[in-house]
Amino acid sequence: MPARNARPLRVGLLTNRLSTRNRKGMAGLQDALSRHSGVRHLEIEDWAQFEDAVARLADEDLDLLVVNGGDGTVVGLLTELKRRSSRPLPALAILASGNTNMIAEDVGQSGAPGRALSRLLGAASTGRGLHRAQRRLIRIDREGEPTRYGFFVAAFAVVRAILLSRRFLNPLGVHHGPANAAGMALAALRVLLGPKDGEGLLSPVPVELGFDDEPARSADCSVMLASTLHRLLFGATPFWGTGSGPIRTTLVRGPVDRPLLSLLPLLRGRPGPRMERSGYISRNADRVMLSFDGPFMIDGEIHQVSRARPITLSDGGAVEFLQA
Repeated sequence: MPARNARPLRVGLLTNRLSTRNRKGMAGLQDALSRHSGVRHLEIEDWAQFEDAVARLADEDLDLLVVNGGDGTVVGLLTELKRRSSRPLPALAILASGNTNMIAEDVGQSGAPGRALSRLLGAASTGRGLHRAQRRLIRIDREGEPTRYGFFVAAFAVVRAILLSRRFLNPLGVHHGPANAAGMALAALRVLLGPKDGEGLLSPVPVELGFDDEPARSADCSVMLASTLHRLLFGATPFWGTGSGPIRTTLVRGPVDRPLLSLLPLLRGRPGPRMERSGYISRNADRVMLSFDGPFMIDGEIHQVSRARPITLSDGGAVEFLQA
C-alpha cells in the first residue's frame, strides 16, 4: 500500500556495527549517506551504547527511523522506545544486516544494505514511492523481568535447530540464507539419525499453556512458535488457526508422528487430517500463557525460562514499516 506522506521525511538511522554484515564493511552505506544530507546517523559499537543512542534518536521527532542491523537490533530498539515513552512510534525501515533477518524478509528493504538505503533515502526525500505495511508487536511478560517486545517467539525443536546451526555452521562463516537452509538440512538429518545424547531434536517437553480466557491445560510439546509476521524464513506460513487474535500460534504435541513427511504441510500452514488428529494445533489469540523449563527464543535471542515464572504473550500494539 503506498505511503500517505507526500512531503520530505525526517530520517534517522541506527547502525549496529556488531551486526554480521556491518562487521564486513559499510562502504555502500556510507556512499548512500554521502548523497543524502540531513540524515541523523548514530552508530553503536557496544551494547552499552544502545540505550543512549535510542534516547537521542527518540528526541529527534523523526518521521522514519531506519534500522541497520538484524532482528535483535530491531526488537531491542522497539522495546526501548516502548519503555521510554507512550508516544506513537515512528515508522521503521529495516536494512537486513544481521545474522537473523526474519523481520526484514517480511517487511524490510530488499537488496544489499547500501543499495537499499540509497533507494529508501531517495524516496524519503520526496515522501513518494514509499509503501507501508503494518504488523502487531507481541508483548512478552514474565514475573520479575522487564517487558520485552518482539515479532517471533519459539521453543523446543525450533530452538534446538537454531542452536545446532550456530554450533556447526556459524564458526565456518556460514550465515544468513545459506545458514538457514543448511540448518534445516542439519535438523532433518538429526531427525533421521535419531538422538545419541538422550535428547532428540523433537523430544517433547511438559508445558502448561492457555489461550485467552480458557483454563490452562497440560501437554507434552515438541514444537512451539508464535508470530505476528505474515511470512517467516523461506516464505513459510506455519499457521492455520481461525479467529481475530493477532498472535498466531502453532504447537505440535509429542511424540511427533512421521515428522519429515509432515514438515512441508506444516511450513505451508496446510496440515492434513492425520496431522491435526495427531496433535498439530494452530490458534489465533489475543493472549497466550506458557509455562515450562528450558530455552525460549525471542527473534533470534535465546533466554532460559522456568515453570515457576510463566510467560505471557499479548498484543503489543501496531508498528508501521516503510519500504521503497
